[in-house]
Amino acid sequence: MSHMPADPPSVPASNQPTPWWVIAGWTVVVLIVPIMLALVNVFPDLDRRVVMSPVLYFSLVAAVAVSGIAVALAVIIAALQALDGRALATGLGLLCGAAIFLIHALVDAALPNARPDLPIIGQVIVSTFLVLGAFDPLSRSRDPLRRQWPRLLALSALVLIAGAFWSIVLETSEHAAAWLIGASVTIVACGIALWRYIQLYRQSSLHRSFALLAGIVLLGEAALARLFTASAFNVPFWLCHFAIATGMAFIAYAFLYEVRSQRQRNLMQRAAYEQARPVLVAAMDVVIETLERGDPFPPDTRIRFQREAGLSDAQIDALERLALAIARERRQREALAQLDELLRRSERNTALLAQMVIHDLKNPLTALIGFLELLSAADLSESQRSLIDSALRNGRDLAGLVDDLLDLIRYNEGRLRLRLGDVSLPVLCAECADELAGWLLYESKTLILDVSPTLPLIRADARILKRILLNLLSNAIKHTPRGTLITLRVWREPHPDRGEQTVIEVADTGPGIPPERIERLFEPFGAAGESRSLRQSSTGLGLAFCKMAVTAHGGTIEVSSFPGDGATFRIRLPDL
Repeated sequence: MSHMPADPPSVPASNQPTPWWVIAGWTVVVLIVPIMLALVNVFPDLDRRVVMSPVLYFSLVAAVAVSGIAVALAVIIAALQALDGRALATGLGLLCGAAIFLIHALVDAALPNARPDLPIIGQVIVSTFLVLGAFDPLSRSRDPLRRQWPRLLALSALVLIAGAFWSIVLETSEHAAAWLIGASVTIVACGIALWRYIQLYRQSSLHRSFALLAGIVLLGEAALARLFTASAFNVPFWLCHFAIATGMAFIAYAFLYEVRSQRQRNLMQRAAYEQARPVLVAAMDVVIETLERGDPFPPDTRIRFQREAGLSDAQIDALERLALAIARERRQREALAQLDELLRRSERNTALLAQMVIHDLKNPLTALIGFLELLSAADLSESQRSLIDSALRNGRDLAGLVDDLLDLIRYNEGRLRLRLGDVSLPVLCAECADELAGWLLYESKTLILDVSPTLPLIRADARILKRILLNLLSNAIKHTPRGTLITLRVWREPHPDRGEQTVIEVADTGPGIPPERIERLFEPFGAAGESRSLRQSSTGLGLAFCKMAVTAHGGTIEVSSFPGDGATFRIRLPDL
């Protein structure tokens, strides 16, 4: 989520040890409150009251609270710019706490007998948000921080409303109990936040982190001083105010300083990267080319990375692994490109060879069919005519197969052009039945035409549509036993989207199609050699051609079959 490092704010850019006088100074700051509380308890005469008028007191609290709100807003804005979840949570906590102090001061200033004090709920909220920021749950969320902050702002508003209600109602009615509960929660929360940040700082060097640690300790000491506050304006009373204001200021300072330092480090790193980028790019190109050839990582390049780019051994090892992965990926890409080119070349050669073979077959087939038609017109005996009709039928089937192959190739290459015209389906179906009559008689099968003569003309390619019907009827004849009943039906029905559509159905009472074959039935060669009755073989191109031709007309073709219950092929052609 965050571009910031996982360390808490105020982690330095260097590993220089912290001077002893810095440690001593922060230690003195956090020891002021406990030493003063101890002296007041040992020497009661020191506990003198420094009285201030309620108006002046509440005005001072309001002014400090407004300053705290401004600083908290600065922390929130800086956190959003730096995408720092810890700083954002802490800034929201400071904002809510300062706002509650301001609301409480304004409300108490309007009351005649209000007791000067700061609401304990403000410290509770600040310490709770400190714990939230210390564990930084925002960085483990899937949503980026820029998407989460509106929800966090709404949650903070609810916390602010609840805190204001607590400070105005509960702390007024049950003052001692509210103090005790709030002080205990604050001390525990500050202890958890302090422990968490110390654990984080042990994993990195310390610098400005003392400001944050001191601020957390001072918030806990403020809650402790509140327990010793017997009356307003005594020493523990002012020590509590001092610890709260100073602690919140230290915390805000720590996070603002860290965000500014992080920006400076980012700028320096970017400048250093831009300076070393040409060296890295040139060296990486050399490394990748070397690894592509299968040679080991060049030692002189490692020395160059260390001297000119200032990289450590671990960083150079990571670059070596990256370069090895890039080299491997390039080799794989080149190998795939070569295989793809070989495959495309093979497909082009196969298609060219198929077209040459088909064209070479078409001319002699046309001549052969013409000779057979001339022979069939001569005066022949019954057995001779039967042989001639069988040869003519097989020749026409072979010619149809050649045409199917040519149209499939044209369709795949995008060169198939439909010759649309008005087609009378009753006439077309009758022509198909007449053409197959001899074959049906020879196979002892019956074709029933269920086609209304009043069907309207449709726009289609008559030549291709006739071949579709002949393919489906021929399959029904070839793949069924003797005595099978074949039905050709045509009707009109409403189209799901527009107007009407024509439905053509070819059904038989044969053995049906096994379920495992139906999925591949319309694929080229999907049914090759898998005749339903195993009486006649099949090339597997007829149904592939039918699907292609129906699709070219904008229609659909489907099949339904159950073993032992025949097969039904249904074509739906929309009006063109």
